[in-house]
Amino acid sequence: MHARLAEAMDFVEEKRRELVASVEGVPRADLSRRSADDAWSVAEILDHLRMVESGVARLITKRVQQARNAGTAKEERSADSVLRCLEPYSLTLESQKLTAPDAVRPNPNADPGDALEGLAVTRQALREAASSADGVALGEIKHTHPIVGELDLYQWLIFLGHHEVRHRKQIERTLKSLPK
Repeated sequence: MHARLAEAMDFVEEKRRELVASVEGVPRADLSRRSADDAWSVAEILDHLRMVESGVARLITKRVQQARNAGTAKEERSADSVLRCLEPYSLTLESQKLTAPDAVRPNPNADPGDALEGLAVTRQALREAASSADGVALGEIKHTHPIVGELDLYQWLIFLGHHEVRHRKQIERTLKSLPK
């Protein structure tokens, strides 16, 4: 795998390990509880992450195929790091309260086991999308994010990792604030 794509995928894999570790050993019943009526349960957060990752995997596959079909897919020639490519968006990604678009709003009755299983499935789909995009200059292929704006496909991958960090912190806050 090309170094830039491998770096992005290593980042999202690391963030997934951290996310999964944050729920390991937590009683299943606690994963389904909400800390407040208007808050998501951990299961709902995981379900949301599953939907977002599924969408990103489809997006990468679709946009790379479109570029190939149009003859605009370029060979990746850069070896520059992509890890800091979202720094201009860091405030939005880390601190602002955001409302999930309807397309990625979780099932209010999400099952934690199903959500975790779903995350394993979507991660495999993301790996396959990345594998099929190997060698393509993903920085040249753009798609608009509904909140952040136009991102290239490397930024979409890095966004996915930051998104999981944001929600891992939400999970940790949720678990700490569950009524005893």
